[in-house]
Amino acid sequence: MPLHVSKFERLDAADRNELALAALEACRAARATPGVTQSRFYWVNPNEIAIVTDAEPGAWGPGSGNAPDARNAKAVFALADLARQTVSETWVDARAGEETYKASQ
Repeated sequence: MPLHVSKFERLDAADRNELALAALEACRAARATPGVTQSRFYWVNPNEIAIVTDAEPGAWGPGSGNAPDARNAKAVFALADLARQTVSETWVDARAGEETYKASQ
């Protein structure tokens, strides 16, 4: 399953506790989405968090074709009020990468 990794850097005026609560709500909203198996956040350092979401292929993230529901959209904007997104990546496992490569041949 693909992992979706996003990093957020705290804005100078943002409270760390508020950022943690916003990240927690973003993870909860993601977990409520069909096809998402796990979503957790981690502190990278005192000013940066990472959110890692594990989902079925095509169920989550950019390019999935799924528009975010109201809860997920609200969570994204709450994070944007407190932090600047610096990274948004999708990591595919070896099998999916190989299948994509073979399909391109």
